[in-house]
Amino acid sequence: ETAADGLSVQEVLGDDIPGFCAALAGGEGARSYRDRWREQLNRNVARKLSRLEG
Repeated sequence: ETAADGLSVQEVLGDDIPGFCAALAGGEGARSYRDRWREQLNRNVARKLSRLEG
């Protein structure tokens, strides 16, 4: 889906690659990364839904 939207991996994961890895492994810093990722995911979903409505 990311590639279809023309987004790069960095645009999806952000600048916190260590945080992303920690979240996958369940390590220290995982909660803060998950929170940021969830917010970004919610924004992306809202943007896609608004495209469908308009």
